[in-house]
Amino acid sequence: MRPDLSRLMSKLHDAGLAADAWPEALQSLSDAVGVAGAAYITFNKITGRVDWACFSGPSEGAKPEYVRHYAALDPYSLLLDASWTKLSECLPDALLRRSEWYAEFVLACGVRDIVGTRLFETPSHRVIFGLHQQIGRALPHRAGSILNIATEPLRRAARSHTEILAIPSDGAFDAPRAGMVTGGSRFYFHVCNGRRYPDDTGSAFASAQEAIAHGSVLAAELAQDDSWEGFSISVMDEQGLEIARVAVRG
Repeated sequence: MRPDLSRLMSKLHDAGLAADAWPEALQSLSDAVGVAGAAYITFNKITGRVDWACFSGPSEGAKPEYVRHYAALDPYSLLLDASWTKLSECLPDALLRRSEWYAEFVLACGVRDIVGTRLFETPSHRVIFGLHQQIGRALPHRAGSILNIATEPLRRAARSHTEILAIPSDGAFDAPRAGMVTGGSRFYFHVCNGRRYPDDTGSAFASAQEAIAHGSVLAAELAQDDSWEGFSISVMDEQGLEIARVAVRG
């Protein structure tokens, strides 16, 4: 069954605006990729501790143990960069066999491998994301294409969430800043090709750039079906002005 990418993008957008939306976002991305679960973790580089974390799938119930004990023993999170990296490809089996973190946390949760990335980093914080591959299961072939589409919306959601947590880019904790975006403007995404399929409800985004990026995601989703070739996504603001048009290309 083809993943519902528009629903996934909506869940990621919601997570950037409200911390309690992250569990659904993690589950939605896990389902779209076809893996068992995921983890989203904010590390404090100064204290060496986890400031915030959300787990879904088989490791969800083990989050307190990870935060309290296994985070300090986790060698994988330190190796992640902006690309998607498999645990099994960056750490040798001999090291993993000796790792308390891997044996008593990862394997104990029913997870064989992890595909992770560093979403972004400041002088004091590192935010990472990992998808959990169950023991006995292979990573689905569609994983790469889904992650290509979801990575930037996931990074934007993480940045917005970090602002809500009041961890500004210089790494210092502070009170919420005046003028911080908590809602955003409404944009509309019409599908057109001479004929017009209007979007009557629209979606709220923090900026026009984010709305245009969402339009690109919708166009990429439609491009998976040849019948939409030649159509485009017209991105409209609240005043009814077209701010971008994204072609649907197969």
